[in-house]
Amino acid sequence: MLLISMNLQSQVGVTAYSIYALGVNTSQNHRISGELKLFTNRSYEDILTELNGFYNFKAREYHRFSVGVGLNLGPFKDSDNVYAITIPAAIEIYPLKELRKISILFELAPEIRPGEDLNIRFLWGIRYSFGKQN
Repeated sequence: MLLISMNLQSQVGVTAYSIYALGVNTSQNHRISGELKLFTNRSYEDILTELNGFYNFKAREYHRFSVGVGLNLGPFKDSDNVYAITIPAAIEIYPLKELRKISILFELAPEIRPGEDLNIRFLWGIRYSFGKQN
């Protein structure tokens, strides 16, 4: 009953990344946010998903910096669904001061793969955030 009576407001953003990946994120206006990425540049069996939790530093006039941790999974693989643990660091740039719903995102993330060497991944993308921006 308590959960039904609460009024929750949420802001969602979508990001198109450089390597055929799509992301859906929760509000960047809070200190803690989450993002779900879907890497679609692979065959069906090799599609990867990634769930990230981010700590968002205070937004400045033209940018915001975030760091986090994530788990990259292969949900359609027959065995060993864990692909990597990631530690993403991202900078979100607002090129138009009056229109902060649109931003450019750069992300650098070390990928720790079980039984393999460390890999560094770089993504860039364009994000559109629905709802009110701070």
